Amino acid sequence: MSTAQTQLNSIDQLTKSKGWAVVEEVMKEEIVSSAMSIADNPNMTLDEINFRRGSIWAAKRLLELPDRLKSKLTTDLALLSTKDNPAKAG
Repeated sequence: MSTAQTQLNSIDQLTKSKGWAVVEEVMKEEIVSSAMSIADNPNMTLDEINFRRGSIWAAKRLLELPDRLKSKLTTDLALLSTKDNPAKAG
């Protein structure tokens, strides 16, 4: 089994775990909390608003990370498969 396949299996196990469900729930709550703090505080400085926007962006990227890694690893596996067996390429 290739390293990419091992990593892909690990990512699948992660996303199906109870731990990932907890991380997902907490990050979604943090996203809502940051958005609500912007909406609820009319006197917030631009720097604070930008900080909150950055925290929302970072939380969303964390939630997207497993899917992005799966896509990359799947592509890597397809390229390795084509490289190992040129008949599959065309």
